[in-house]
Amino acid sequence: MITVKTAIDQASREIGVTQQPITQAIGSSDQDIAQMTALLQAVADEVVLYQPYIDTLGDGYWLIDPVSGIRKARPTADTDYILFDGRLAIAGLKYRFLQAKGLEFGEQLRDYSDRQNRLAAAMNAQVVDLNNDPSPFQ
Repeated sequence: MITVKTAIDQASREIGVTQQPITQAIGSSDQDIAQMTALLQAVADEVVLYQPYIDTLGDGYWLIDPVSGIRKARPTADTDYILFDGRLAIAGLKYRFLQAKGLEFGEQLRDYSDRQNRLAAAMNAQVVDLNNDPSPFQ
C-alpha cells in the first residue's frame, strides 16, 4: 500500500511535472499537484467499478487512515493509504493528468489498462477491455 502523497509524488516525477519530491499533496499550492490530487478520486472511482476491486472496495471506501483505521471515500490527509494497487494508482494518475492537459496519453492509458487486466487475471477475475467494453457510466 502507498499513501496519497507517495502516489502523487511518484506520478508527477515519472511524467516530469516535478523534479524534486513534493512536500504535500492535499492542500498544495502547486496547481499541477492540486489537479493530480483531484484526479486521484477519478482514478479510484474507475478502479472500484471493475475486478478485482469491485468486490472488496465496491462500497466506495478506497482509503484508510493509518492512525484511526477508518476507511474513507475521499483523501483528507497525505498519509491516507490507498487500498488498491499502488502502481495502478500511479499509472491511472499519469494517464488522467496527461489527458486533462490535452497531451498524448496513449502509452500511459495502455500501461494502466494492462496493469488493471493483469491484476484482474491474477485474481482470476473478469478481464476488462477499456476499448471494447461498455462504459458503466452510460
